[in-house]
Amino acid sequence: MSSSAVPHVNSEVVRHSPAARSIREVVFGVNDGLVSITGLVVGVTVSNMSSHQILIAAIAAVVAATVAMALGQYLATTAQNEYFLAERSREMQEVHEVPHEEIAEVEGIYRAQGFSKEQVEMLTKHITADKDRWVDFMMKEELGIMLENLDHPWRSAFIMGGAVILGSLPPVLPYLLIAQTHAALVWAIVLAVLASFGLGVLKAKVGKTSWVKGGAQFLLVTAVAIAVGIFAGHGLAALLA
Repeated sequence: MSSSAVPHVNSEVVRHSPAARSIREVVFGVNDGLVSITGLVVGVTVSNMSSHQILIAAIAAVVAATVAMALGQYLATTAQNEYFLAERSREMQEVHEVPHEEIAEVEGIYRAQGFSKEQVEMLTKHITADKDRWVDFMMKEELGIMLENLDHPWRSAFIMGGAVILGSLPPVLPYLLIAQTHAALVWAIVLAVLASFGLGVLKAKVGKTSWVKGGAQFLLVTAVAIAVGIFAGHGLAALLA
C-alpha cells in the first residue's frame, strides 16, 4: 500500500496542553486568594480591629495561603507524575510479558476506529515494531496519558502561588491606601466583586460557555465569603466585648 493510502489515525484522547493547565491553575489560585482573603478582611474589619491589625492579619493570611496552595500544587503534581510513570512501567512490563494480549489490544483499538482488516494489520505491525512507540501508543489510546505533556511540579507550584497573591490584591490594596477602615472595607468589597465577576467571565471565555453564568457563579462564591466574614466578624466582636 502506498503512503498516500495510509489512513490518518484520529485519537479520541483529550489532550490538555501546558497552557490549558496553567489557565486552570491561575483561575483556581486567583479565586482561592480572592475568596479567602476577602472573607478574612471583611471579618476582621467588622470585628472592629484597627487598620494596622487588619493589615497584619491579611498579610499573614496571604503568606499562609500562598505557601499552602503552592506546596499543595507541588505535591499533587508530583503524585500525578509518579502515577503516570508507574502506569508506563506497567505497560512496558505487559508488553514484555504478555505481548500477544497487548497486540490484541492494539488491534482492538484500531478496529474500534473503523480501520479495515488490512489496515489494522499494517498499523499494528508498525506500532509494535518498536516497544517504546508501542507503550506510548497504549498510554495515549488506552489510558489517555501523554508523558510529553507532564506538568513540572515547581513550575505549577510557582504559578499557583503567584495566582493566590494576585487574587489577594483586590481586598488588601484598599487597606494599604485608605486609612479609614470602613471606607477601605467598602472598596475591598467593590474590588473583590468586580474581580470575581471578571474571573468568572475569563473562565467562561476560555471554556466557551456563557459569560453571564460564569461571572455569576464566581460572584456568588465571593458573596458567600463576604456574608460568612460579616457573620464571623460580628461573632468575634461579641466574644471579645
